[in-house]
Amino acid sequence: MQIDFAPFTYAQSQTLLAECQSAYPFAEFSVFGRTVAKRGIFALTLGEGTDTVLFLAGLQGEDTAAPLLLYRFFSRLCAAYYADKSLCNVQIRRSLQGRKITVVPCANPDAFEIRRYGALGAGCYAGLTSRAAGNTFENWRANARGVNVAHNFDFHHQSVLSDTAPDRPSPFAYAGPAPESEAETGAIVRLCLRENFRHSVLIEGFGKHFFWSGAEGCFEKTEVPLTAKVLAGAADYTLSEKEETLRHGAFCEWFSSEFHRPAFTVAAGAYPQIQNQAEFDEVYREIEEMLVLSAIL
Repeated sequence: MQIDFAPFTYAQSQTLLAECQSAYPFAEFSVFGRTVAKRGIFALTLGEGTDTVLFLAGLQGEDTAAPLLLYRFFSRLCAAYYADKSLCNVQIRRSLQGRKITVVPCANPDAFEIRRYGALGAGCYAGLTSRAAGNTFENWRANARGVNVAHNFDFHHQSVLSDTAPDRPSPFAYAGPAPESEAETGAIVRLCLRENFRHSVLIEGFGKHFFWSGAEGCFEKTEVPLTAKVLAGAADYTLSEKEETLRHGAFCEWFSSEFHRPAFTVAAGAYPQIQNQAEFDEVYREIEEMLVLSAIL
């Protein structure tokens, strides 16, 4: 099954999900939550073990290729699993014995619909998004209620992401009235609590950086976990530390603090937005080994 580049939409996600279900009947597919505009949030699962890893993308509408990167990764994992072949020199079927991989390609599909179709993509929240965006949707990252769910988790949550931003719905600067106030955030939190993931990997941003998050006391502050070094090195990405403002309400910081387990963020590729098939293929080639190792380490 080939996953090609196209500007990401919810309809495309529905089509890819159906194609994966047809091509890989041994995998599991579910709708584990719904957005505030009632679109499904999909989970794709391979394996049957209790040792589980989460891959997540699509928290913000600006990451237009990130969901497709995860769809391609899941498809290639499944193909290697079915044929009992290697992927990046890793025997997938053998490596997943007793393990399970859960992929959430797009946690905030409303953002992509609003960015592409304007207020129409927000459904019953069309008026709110029009007022919040000023009818300019090119920079929209939030959900249909104008909340940036990428910063709506319960870790040092702040309602605004900038000292100059107003405390109200916004294309990207409003993180909600309280942590986990949004349907998308709540669905992800419930999934993590239920599945007890060993670690998580979030694809978000760009710049060829790799970030790790560990709860206070889990790691010495002067040490970088060996796993993070290995994963960053697999893609030749720069191992970096997040700015403090980017940590407020962030998924990976919440995950690590809540479960005392590592969480990793992949800022994939050098492009602010992937524009064509060649750029998409290049970025995927960079990160495939990193993702495979993330699944088995």
